[in-house]
Amino acid sequence: MTDAATHIRRLFLESKDTYSIRDAAEILCMPLPDPQNIKGTSALSGFWFLISGFWCAGLADAIPELLRLADLEVRIPRLEILALERLADRDGKSVDVVLARELLDVVSAHSDYLATAIPGFTAALRWPQ
Repeated sequence: MTDAATHIRRLFLESKDTYSIRDAAEILCMPLPDPQNIKGTSALSGFWFLISGFWCAGLADAIPELLRLADLEVRIPRLEILALERLADRDGKSVDVVLARELLDVVSAHSDYLATAIPGFTAALRWPQ
């Protein structure tokens, strides 16, 4: 495993709701970004600025192919959209996070079948362990 993969795995294993730019830089063994480069951004934006620089250093290779983010466009009833938005707001999360959590329940419930239908499924489901 590369150094980059090891640091990224650590981010997942020691997951927190938020990271300061300093914490993220320490975990990823990166220097703090130049404050002028992130001037006028929130800490979260600065964190993603830091992560985006690290992406090129191996993030894509550190995460199993099946766990890399992809776009999905769906059409669902407005009731479900509003419900997802309210649940996300209540939990202080994004709709993406709430929906991903719920979909993981579905995936886990059908894991026996999916393990035989999707190559690499079991390893991806167990990552980063």
